[in-house]
Amino acid sequence: MEHMWLMRRSERGRPATKLTAAGLVIACSVSVGSALVARADSVSDQKKKNDKKIAQLGQQLEGTKASLARAYVNLERTNAAMPLAQQRVVAAQGAQARAEAAQAAAEATEARAIAAEGKARAHNEAVAQKLAVALANEQRAKEQLAKSGAELVTSQDALDSYAAEVFQGSGQESQLGMVFGSTSPEDFANRLLMADTASAVASDTIDKLAAMTADNTSTRSYLTSVRGEIAELKRQAEAALKAAEAAAAAATQAKNQAIVAKNNAVIAAQNAVAAKAQLDQLKSKQSAYAADLAVQRKSEAAALGSARAESSRLQAILVERARQARIAEQKRLAKLRAERAAKIRAERAKAAAAKKRGQVYVPKTPPPVQSDSTPSNYLSYPAIGPTTSGFGMRWHPVLQKWMLHDGLDWGIACGTPVYAAAPGEVIRAGWRASGWGNQILIDHGIHRGIDLVTSYNHLSSIVKWGGSVRRGQLIGYSGTTGYSTGCHLHFGTYEDGTPVNPRNWL
Repeated sequence: MEHMWLMRRSERGRPATKLTAAGLVIACSVSVGSALVARADSVSDQKKKNDKKIAQLGQQLEGTKASLARAYVNLERTNAAMPLAQQRVVAAQGAQARAEAAQAAAEATEARAIAAEGKARAHNEAVAQKLAVALANEQRAKEQLAKSGAELVTSQDALDSYAAEVFQGSGQESQLGMVFGSTSPEDFANRLLMADTASAVASDTIDKLAAMTADNTSTRSYLTSVRGEIAELKRQAEAALKAAEAAAAAATQAKNQAIVAKNNAVIAAQNAVAAKAQLDQLKSKQSAYAADLAVQRKSEAAALGSARAESSRLQAILVERARQARIAEQKRLAKLRAERAAKIRAERAKAAAAKKRGQVYVPKTPPPVQSDSTPSNYLSYPAIGPTTSGFGMRWHPVLQKWMLHDGLDWGIACGTPVYAAAPGEVIRAGWRASGWGNQILIDHGIHRGIDLVTSYNHLSSIVKWGGSVRRGQLIGYSGTTGYSTGCHLHFGTYEDGTPVNPRNWL
């Protein structure tokens, strides 16, 4: 019964216990996780820096063939991603090693916990068996004490009866009467023999009674000792039960920790394999992009030669138009001055004729002929957007040389309306193989003594193909045609055929 009581106690809810080694596994897992999070943050920051660098490269490569820009950006992106991928591999392999060590530690802790549980349960069983034996001994002592007590009462009653017969009987009924009431010597002898026999029986009864009394006293002492042993064994049984429950809970916790550690090790191994595969893939891409860049660099060199030739032809055309425009302007001014001089002479002649007639005539002097007084902000913005690249020399990261970016780039979506910056005449509209894509050139005539031309490049479509335009008139839509790495408008200005900063006129 007591053993069954112990078993029922063992089936109750087991208290949560702490395993030092298992706690260390958890602590290690938390610290490893924190380190991985911190490392992930560092990698994330590095990736943001790399992405920003790639975006800046896209701006530096504006005006480059899209295929070359794409090959270079791809290569630079893989170059930038390579250290991060290597860091991920190292971090993943380190995490795998730590996870596997944690798994080994957790499994060792589990083995120790299981052994401790087995030992605790064995101790619990041993104590339970001892308690069962002690309880059985107690029961037997109780039974023995009850039996001997009954026999002691019976013997005491018999002895009391004998004493009564010896001393209290009357006449012939008492033993004394039997002896002294004999009628002959022979009868006296017989009666005396009978009395001796009765006395011997009484003496045996007294001895037996004394022995039973001594046995009862011994049995009571033994019973007291057994009950003390039972109380101690119950205390030990309670402690053994708690130890067994604690060991069982510890073993369960250690088992769970071992499972978690094993899962973590499996995941860490998978992460390490994935990181290594990503690194290998990046290396393969890097080689392919490097080869592609070498091909595109050669193609770009040839394209730049064509672009320079086209630029030279355009400059020659604009220079000639500027020369002719200046000649026309000079002729116009000379004509205006001649007309003014003729008017002055006519007025003076009128004054002289009036004087001869005795009249007074004040000649009217026409205003002097002045050159163009165009303001510095003569041009209107053809479109509104953030400036993504300014006018000036720019380092080409692929060709490794300084090149002129001869305009302003505004980052606007493809399909954004583009308007004429000032009144003028469309002198060129169409596709330019030199890299400008769809381009429109507008000649605005002589201003401040120079011939001003504006250019609108990389258009997705053209609306105005020729003829005169007014300020703010729709001429096309922005795009990313030609040598372009994204939707934008490249706006340029030429003074007598030479590119200048458009902000001088905006």
